[in-house]
Amino acid sequence: MNQNLQKVMGCALILTLLSLLTACGRTSSGASNAELYGSAVAALADDEAFAIVEAGAKNPVLLASSQLLDGGQTAAFCDVYYAADGEAKKIGSIDDPETTAPLSCDASGIYATGEQQVLRYEIKEEGLLELSEAVYIRYDYSGRECYEKTAQGNTTQITKEEFLSFEEKAQKAEPILFHYGASGS
Repeated sequence: MNQNLQKVMGCALILTLLSLLTACGRTSSGASNAELYGSAVAALADDEAFAIVEAGAKNPVLLASSQLLDGGQTAAFCDVYYAADGEAKKIGSIDDPETTAPLSCDASGIYATGEQQVLRYEIKEEGLLELSEAVYIRYDYSGRECYEKTAQGNTTQITKEEFLSFEEKAQKAEPILFHYGASGS
C-alpha cells in the first residue's frame, strides 16, 4: 500500500473513531468521550477492540481487549483506562484466569465471572482500579463446597444464597460490547 493511501486511511480511521466516541455522549465533567479517550483509542493496536462504559466512576471508563470471546464482541479480559488530569491513563487490567464469562457492568462497577467466582471492580475517585468485592466457591478437606466473600481486604464465610445473590447481580449487569476502530466489527 502506498504512503499517501496509508495516511488517508489513518486520518479516516481517527476521524471515524472520534465521531464514534462523540456519539457516546458527554461525561459529568462536560468533556466528550472523544476528548477524553480519542488519543488513547487511536493508539490501540490493530487487533485491540474497545468499549467505553459507565461503571459508577466520575468519568466513563475505556476498556481495550485483543482477546474477544468466540470472535464476537465480548471479552473476559481487558486493559482499563481512565481519564483524569486531562489525559487517559492505563490504570490496570482485568485478567483473572478463572474468568470464563463475558465482562459486564452496572453503576456499581465491572464484573468478571467464572464458574466458581464473581469479581467486582471499581474505579476509585483517585482514578485507581480496585477489586472491591469478590465471592468464591471453595472446597474444604472433605470436598464440601464453602463460600467466601472478600471485600476491603477482609475474607468472611458466606452462605450459598449470598453467593448466588451476588452472582445474580453480575448476571443482570449489561454485557460489555467491544468494537474495532472504524469498521465497528
